[in-house]
Amino acid sequence: MKFRTLILAALALPFASFGQDRYGETEDQQILCKEAISVYVSYKKQKNYDEAFIQWKKACDVCPPKAREGIYSDGVRFLKNELKKTEDEVRKEVLVDSIFMLYDQRMELYPATNKRPNNQCRILAYKASDHYRLRKDDPAAANALFKTSIDCLGANSSPATLSMYYVTSFYAMKKLDGDSAKAKLGEMLTEYLKLSDYIETGIKAVIEAGNEDKVEDYEKAKGNLDEVFIAIAQCEDMVPVLSEKIAADSVNFDLKKKVLRLLNQKDCTDNELYLPVAEAVHAQEPSHPSAYAIGGEQAKVENFTEALRYMEQAVELCNECSELEMYLLKTGKIASFLGKTKTARNYAQKVLAINSESADAFMLIGDAIAGAASKCDDGALGKRLAYLRACDYYQRAVNKGDEETSAKARKKLNSNSKQFPSVDEIFTVGKSVGAEITIPAISGCPCSGEKTSIRVR
Repeated sequence: MKFRTLILAALALPFASFGQDRYGETEDQQILCKEAISVYVSYKKQKNYDEAFIQWKKACDVCPPKAREGIYSDGVRFLKNELKKTEDEVRKEVLVDSIFMLYDQRMELYPATNKRPNNQCRILAYKASDHYRLRKDDPAAANALFKTSIDCLGANSSPATLSMYYVTSFYAMKKLDGDSAKAKLGEMLTEYLKLSDYIETGIKAVIEAGNEDKVEDYEKAKGNLDEVFIAIAQCEDMVPVLSEKIAADSVNFDLKKKVLRLLNQKDCTDNELYLPVAEAVHAQEPSHPSAYAIGGEQAKVENFTEALRYMEQAVELCNECSELEMYLLKTGKIASFLGKTKTARNYAQKVLAINSESADAFMLIGDAIAGAASKCDDGALGKRLAYLRACDYYQRAVNKGDEETSAKARKKLNSNSKQFPSVDEIFTVGKSVGAEITIPAISGCPCSGEKTSIRVR
């Protein structure tokens, strides 16, 4: 233990004690300090870290503590280089302690600078990062350091800091059990949203500053966050934890918004928490996600009138948001359930205006036509022609859809083709298989005036 203490003392910064001048109290002292710094920095630039470390220690002997902030960051680099070279476990521990001591001294002497008013918080993130790398058996300590830094810097935290904080949260949680693990999980679930918001803010800031090359760092951090979130966020674990959080802070509107986002993101909608939270958020701050959430829940219990009302709100509030196609499609499907064939078809057409290859939209139009085929009855082939036209759209869905969607469309195609006219029926009206025919213009018929080709059942 004595040997360890002696080495630690030797590696500590034995700065000379001078007055307030940055490089020394006298001109000679200032010259000696500047020369010592210049020598070790020269070796550092040459990447000769072994010699730079020797000269760095000489600079520490002759310079005042606040001669140069870089002395501390350079010292950390040199000590890490020493760490790579040694096999002595005692010396390794001394070097690690010395690295953290340099961070502490730097934060004490340079808590703020003209360029970095929160310099201490930024340095703390560096210390946290090294703590995680050098003491992997104690992720909770690194995690606590990251948290303090992020609480201070907020959206100004670096992408690496945001990412590593969440990663260390995960490993810290893995070492816990019982209520402690449950509490840490709840913290991680809600903090995921805060950290994601910080990343989005950071991306906007670097783009506005013309530093698009830094966007990749934020994207990488977001990927790390998502990977951890997916690993921990299972619905059966999330819901009880989030329910307790809301029960303990029932007036916290921001918490409810975050919880709703989490539940939507993981599609955790089949539980008793989802609808009350969505309704509470929507009542205070109507938004397209909350309207869509409530509409979806109302549809599940077949309350389609209310479902349609909320879905139409979602479309209105969306204002060309990225979810617009999904909202339009869902609204059209609910309108179709209600027998509002014209409304359903209008929504399907809006989907096709966004995505002309949407198999779901083609299938929705087919449903709207087939569902109202009886309204096309003209006493001749009108009703049969409606089914033909519906199947035209089902066929498009088969051609455009993925495996699952195509299978659904093919099933509807086969079912509705049983309503095609018979050979006798087309003979009666003087038509033959393959002939083009116009569907009669009848009020209420969803495909009046459209053309199809005659097929028989």
